[in-house]
Amino acid sequence: MFGYDFARWWRLAPWSTNPLMRGRDRTAALAFACAMAAILGLVPFAALVGSLTYADLDAESVRTSATTQQIDAVVTTEPTLRSQPSGTVDVIDHYATVAWEWPPGQLHSDEIRVPDGTERGGTVPTRVDAEGRRVAEPSSATSNVLLGIAAAVGFWVVGTVAVATSLEATRYFDRRARMRQWDRDWLKFETERGRTRGDSA
Repeated sequence: MFGYDFARWWRLAPWSTNPLMRGRDRTAALAFACAMAAILGLVPFAALVGSLTYADLDAESVRTSATTQQIDAVVTTEPTLRSQPSGTVDVIDHYATVAWEWPPGQLHSDEIRVPDGTERGGTVPTRVDAEGRRVAEPSSATSNVLLGIAAAVGFWVVGTVAVATSLEATRYFDRRARMRQWDRDWLKFETERGRTRGDSA
């Protein structure tokens, strides 16, 4: 992970009995072990997030299906092509004005996207609520499952990145501390060597 040497980590594991191990070595190995445990521990939480997301989407689909209904709307204008921006490309679809009557006696109309080949005077399925307002179709079970999986994976990835970033920050400051310690030890060595030479002279 991020170039970490697992073999070196195992040799420098916190439980190692090597008398040459320094305290910083044990701390770094412990931090890595905790990071790995945290990443693995995110898995059940990610599964829970995915399950809750799917449950919410499925309940919303059931609620939409129960409180709305699909009726046929009459196409009242000739469909025209229109370009709609979608991500990095423009999507070209057919749009036309449609009219429907719901509840009985109440007329409604709206401009919507219609399938290719739709002609004026034809009908297209439209979902409406109890007051006749057009609403979106309820999402399918497959779509809900995929969104639940995406939520679970997204949660785990974000958590893993956060843990990995914390680990890298810990290793960065540990390296800096090691370098400062090295500078102090080297300066001490040079000073003591100079005194020894002076004594021998």
